[in-house]
Amino acid sequence: MEAWLLSNYLILKHIFADYYIQVNFMFKDKHKYGSWGGVSHAGVHGLLTALCFTPFVSVSNAFLFGLLDFIAHYHIDYVKSNYTYSYPMQPSEHKYWVVHGTDQLFHILTYMFLVWLFFEQII
Repeated sequence: MEAWLLSNYLILKHIFADYYIQVNFMFKDKHKYGSWGGVSHAGVHGLLTALCFTPFVSVSNAFLFGLLDFIAHYHIDYVKSNYTYSYPMQPSEHKYWVVHGTDQLFHILTYMFLVWLFFEQII
């Protein structure tokens, strides 16, 4: 039951942070390493991930899970943004959806990894 709840919390968190509260400045310069937009967007993910874990672990461990998500999310988005900046594409093109889907796959794999860390009690 905990795995189901935690996984659903993380997926809902992802949809909320990536699609509902991400604003223009957050995705404008993600292709520039260290840009405030990319860092703040990943920071939102990290904080919300920490909140997702708080019913299950200590606050310090929840923030550790959040930090791991922050690092992973930032770098996944940075790689995707670099690629799409170098090779512009439109939603009407198949490659746009392949890149977008691959980006989302890596985010979901990150959440699967975090849930695995939790259940293996590594963190």
